[in-house]
Amino acid sequence: MTTTFRDAATTLVGVPVRAQTYRNLLYLVLAFPLGLAYFVGLTFGFSLGVGLAVTWFGIPILLATLAGASALARFEAGLANRLLGTDVRAPSLDTSGGVLAATKRLVTDARTWIAVGYLLVKFGLGIVSFAALATLSSLSVGLMAAPLTYSSNYYVGLRLGTITAGPFESGRLAVDTFGEAVGVAFLGLVVAFASLHVLNALAGLCGTITEELLDSSTAAGATDEN
Repeated sequence: MTTTFRDAATTLVGVPVRAQTYRNLLYLVLAFPLGLAYFVGLTFGFSLGVGLAVTWFGIPILLATLAGASALARFEAGLANRLLGTDVRAPSLDTSGGVLAATKRLVTDARTWIAVGYLLVKFGLGIVSFAALATLSSLSVGLMAAPLTYSSNYYVGLRLGTITAGPFESGRLAVDTFGEAVGVAFLGLVVAFASLHVLNALAGLCGTITEELLDSSTAAGATDEN
């Protein structure tokens, strides 16, 4: 029982000194710009390809977009493996049998369209990651900075559920002494620990989604069951 409690306490308190925490944070930081780039690239590629399909110029553009989506999905699998510690085995593009055979496999293989769907999902995950990082980090830093930003003439206040750190003219929670500011900073430290756990959980969710959608062995198992 003592060992279990110690392990739980170590897991709870040791989160800021674990290297995996910062790999998770790096993954979340990269999620938004990568997701945005994927969304813009896919939207542009499919829109241009469909628009030019009647002239036959659109067909190579659509095929290039699908091939690019497959390559980016493999990149995402490698990124998750490196930063999140997953074991995603994304299949390589099969170019055997000539151009026509490879093109047919690219278009008809369900994994190609799963890759496209994953890249679009990545954009949504990127937005969530950006919002979580911005909100939790600004809240934690703002609270911990209270000893540097409080003033005996102004307030650091809690208004309508939003904590604002820094000189503030009115508020329900008046922080106008150094002791109170230290208390707010301690609260910010607690919030920072909790935020790291929340962000680790979000990174773990991203890793699970990547494994479920991109792992070829998972897809193969689902196909065999059907």
